[in-house]
Amino acid sequence: MLIKFQIIIGILSLVLLLVTFELIRKGRLREEYSILWLFTGGVTLVFSFWPQFFLSQFLTRITGLYYLSAVVVIAFLFLLVIVLHFSVVVSKLTDRNKELAQRHALLELEFKEFKRHYLPPDAVSP
Repeated sequence: MLIKFQIIIGILSLVLLLVTFELIRKGRLREEYSILWLFTGGVTLVFSFWPQFFLSQFLTRITGLYYLSAVVVIAFLFLLVIVLHFSVVVSKLTDRNKELAQRHALLELEFKEFKRHYLPPDAVSP
């Protein structure tokens, strides 16, 4: 039964890698954000092929945790890091969008004042 899950997880991680590469190729995903997804897909692919090695040797030496639930905790923490990263990106984009909207409003105001001062009253549209 475990081998079926390994195959399914391996196929899904390959699909994740292929979709990520395709999104990069089409320009819908920027390279700085794709690194996180490529890393996730690669680690998942390697983990799906050799789960015993990672569970019994590698992770226990690094973390000192011997139970599968500990691996779930580590995966959950990794997902929290991903969410935190994208929250920072969204916050930066929100601030940038606000700044651009303010600049746009100032330029509109300057343009209206320019039209009012330098164009004849007949040429100014309402």
